[in-house]
Amino acid sequence: MATEVKRLSKGVSGRTRISSKHQITVPIDAFSEAGLHEGDIVRVTAAGRGRVQVARVEDLIDEYAGCLSSAGELGRTVRELRGEWPQS
Repeated sequence: MATEVKRLSKGVSGRTRISSKHQITVPIDAFSEAGLHEGDIVRVTAAGRGRVQVARVEDLIDEYAGCLSSAGELGRTVRELRGEWPQS
């Protein structure tokens, strides 16, 4: 099967084939351009019919880190709400 993949992608940059185990090989140009490295942990999500999106997990953490910053207000609100619950 590896021979088939090589024949398929020869002369066509960026193409690969999905294996029977649902695996793909990311072409080196896309891999390098995305800044990925061997051993990176990635999240794969569907991005519409026939499309998948691959994102390095650390990039997702960096992107969303601090989104819930509330200058302590969130903690105060939670403590107040806890006080409203009946004690058992």
